[in-house]
Amino acid sequence: MPTTPLIAPADAKRLRIDRVRIGRLRQPAAIFAMLTSAVLAGCGEPAKPAEPALAAAALPATAPPATANTSTTTIQCPARGAFGDGPTYYSQFYEDYILGYVFKNQKTGFYVDVGANDPNKSSVTKYFYLAGWRGINIEPIPELVEKLNTSRPEDTNKGVAISDRRGVLIFYKGLGDASGLSTLSPRIAASHRAKGFEFTTIKIPVTTLNAVLDEHAKDKPEITFLNVDVEGFEKQVFSSIDFKRYRPRVITAESTAPLTEVATHQVWESILTGNGYIFAMDDGLNRYYVHRSQESLLPKFIEADFCVLRDKLGKRINLDGFEPLDPAPARR
Repeated sequence: MPTTPLIAPADAKRLRIDRVRIGRLRQPAAIFAMLTSAVLAGCGEPAKPAEPALAAAALPATAPPATANTSTTTIQCPARGAFGDGPTYYSQFYEDYILGYVFKNQKTGFYVDVGANDPNKSSVTKYFYLAGWRGINIEPIPELVEKLNTSRPEDTNKGVAISDRRGVLIFYKGLGDASGLSTLSPRIAASHRAKGFEFTTIKIPVTTLNAVLDEHAKDKPEITFLNVDVEGFEKQVFSSIDFKRYRPRVITAESTAPLTEVATHQVWESILTGNGYIFAMDDGLNRYYVHRSQESLLPKFIEADFCVLRDKLGKRINLDGFEPLDPAPARR
C-alpha cells in the first residue's frame, strides 16, 4: 500500500519513508553512463557521419555513398519535485511520475489499484483521477474506503482484500502512521511489532482479483495499468488473475520486503513472465512489467528510467534505491 511517512518509536529520527533503506544492485553507474551517451544524443550534437575515406573503402565502387543516420531521441523530463502529496505528483516515490510519462499521450485510461490506501496521501492513482482517468480502488481498511468514496466518487471502491481464494482472513491493521504497513501476513506484522509499531487485528472479507474484474471490468476496452502494493501478499494477488481474460498493459508492484532492503520479486515474478510479461524497469522500490503485446511502450520506460536517475542525482539519492548519497551527520 502507499504509505504515509512512518516513524518507528524506537528510532524516530533515522527512519523516514522518503529514505527507506531499499538497495538492489542494478549497476546504476553503468546504466546511467549508457543512457547518457546513447539515449541523450538528442540533447547534444547529432551523430557524426563516417569518415569519407573509410566509407569509400568499405563499399563497392558502384554503391551509392553512405548516408549517416542522424536521427536522435530528445528526452524532456518533467520536474518531479519533492516527494510528498502534490502539487503535481502524489505517489510515495516515482510511481505516478513514471506511469504518467509512459502514458503521457493517452487522455483517458482505466487503472486497478490493489492496496490503494489513502486516496490523497502517497496515492499512485490520484494524478490520473485528476486527469480524467477512472478505475477500481481495492482497500480493506474501512476508514480508508470511506475516504475513497468521498474523494473518488467516480471510481469503483471495494472494501475487500485480494487473495488467491475467497473467504475471511485476519487482517493486521497498522495504527496511526503505520496504516501503510497493514498486512495479511502474521509474520510481517510480527516483524513490525518488534520494531515498535502497533497493530490491531480485524476480520475482513477476501476475494480474488478475477472476481472483482468480472464484476466491474468486463466491459472495459483495456486495463491500462495494474498497481499492486499489498505488503507481502503479491504472490496471492497475481495468482488470483486469469491473464487470458484480463491482460493489463502495464503491471507495477512494490518489490521489496516492507521497510527493508530485501528484494521480493523472485517470489512472484515468474507468474508474470510466465503469462507474457516483460520486465521494463526498476525504480528501486517498484518493478514495472509490460505485456509482450505492448512492447512499443518499452522505449518510454527507458526514457522514464533516465528521468528518474537524473532526478535522483539532483536529490542526492543513490541511483539503485532510496539511500541519500550524503551520509547523515552523526547524532550527538
